[in-house]
Amino acid sequence: MHSLSNSIRKRLYTWRLSNDRCRDQWKDQYWQEHGGVRVVSCNSCPKFDALRVRCSVPFGSPIRKCVSAAQEANLHSLAGKDLLEIGFGKHSIPRMLVKSSGGTWTGIEPMLPREKPATSGQGGFGHVADIPFPDHSFDVVAGIQSIEHWDEPLPDASLKTGHAAGLTEIYRVLRPGGSVYFCAPIYLHGHEMFIAGDIERIRRLFDPLPWRNVVLEMWRENYAPLDRYPTPDADKSSWEHSVTSYPQELLDDILENRSVSLLTIKAQKCSTG
Repeated sequence: MHSLSNSIRKRLYTWRLSNDRCRDQWKDQYWQEHGGVRVVSCNSCPKFDALRVRCSVPFGSPIRKCVSAAQEANLHSLAGKDLLEIGFGKHSIPRMLVKSSGGTWTGIEPMLPREKPATSGQGGFGHVADIPFPDHSFDVVAGIQSIEHWDEPLPDASLKTGHAAGLTEIYRVLRPGGSVYFCAPIYLHGHEMFIAGDIERIRRLFDPLPWRNVVLEMWRENYAPLDRYPTPDADKSSWEHSVTSYPQELLDDILENRSVSLLTIKAQKCSTG
């Protein structure tokens, strides 16, 4: 449960965001390349306050601070774009950034009532495996902490689920040359590949379709000098039912030694798609 003060801080912080401010803060390289993945260490992140030894994002858990920072870093060039957000909240950063730059934001959310369907420029009911819009409708599709849940059953059992179905639909509604941005926690919850931090398995999700320029970033795995963020008990309790393909030794190592991290994924639809 989020506190009222935390919610107010998030609302004020999001309200003050702008594409220009984000572009200025993230203009320099903030990552290092390691094994084909961009690694964003806390002490090299523009949000790191070295004087106070803390993250300057003023709300949320350590991983939620990274979620906010990563959106600012990766979604600050949305001027004039049509963006679809897969799952959305009250204070959506993609919505704020695209609308403030003169673009159009549309959101779909499977937990909303069916009688309130999404329409262009508005949020409403819809889900990733059956997106209610025509081919080539959007320049950008974003999903903030949603891709790790796409295989999970929805309240309406008749709705399709799955990563293959979701990415196929996203590819369909993207315009040629359009892009995707997803972020998901690692070592926390959702599909077992995200719990186990199986980056190569996650990368292979983008193999069946002709995506290009696939870029993966890991945030907060290198957390020093900040504190390690161990998997909370509430999330750990779900692993018994979620994880079937990875050894217990790996899960024990995650719980004892690793910090909950954030993975971001960017890719482009081929320009002739």
